Parts: sequence; structure tokens; C-alpha cells
Amino acid sequence: MEQILENNLQKFSFDYFKSHLELIVNALTQSKNISLMLRREGDQVFVYSHKKYDAQVNDILDEARRVHQQKKSAGYSREQAFADFMQAQMEMSKYLQ
Repeated sequence: MEQILENNLQKFSFDYFKSHLELIVNALTQSKNISLMLRREGDQVFVYSHKKYDAQVNDILDEARRVHQQKKSAGYSREQAFADFMQAQMEMSKYLQ
């Protein structure tokens, strides 16, 4: 039997989903802070789940989105963002060893 994976959009047939409602209970059991989104299109059910974080983490993510949007508006390219990401990853790896 399949399971609902975190941070992953999955597609099930409506009949399968209807016959396996424990998928929802199992997903809710896996984490104390999770959000599930369901969408039905004809015979398909789309399920997306993601972990909910505390307010401090959400504030950091919101600030990062604001800064990115400001940079993007100023012409910040995808390539520059990737280069910055790689540089940040190299910096963080120094502290994780």
C-alpha cells in the first residue's frame, strides 16, 4: 500500500483513495505538525503534505522570500541565486564537519 509522502505531490485514483482513507490517518500520525491539501479532478485525487513549522521558522522563511523578491525585482537572475546558494552551502559545510 502507498503512503502520503511529506513535501511531495502525489496522485491517486479516486477509487483507490476512497478505499484507503487510512492514508490520511497515517500521514497525520507521522507528524504532530503537518498540513494536508487534497484536490480532486475527475477520477484523480491529488494530495500534498508538508510539515508545519513554528512561528520563528516561518518568520525566517517569510524574510527570505521578501529579500529574494526584492533582489528579483532588481534583476537578480536564477544563475546568481544558484551561485549564492552554492556559496552558502560551502560556508555551512565548514561548520557541519
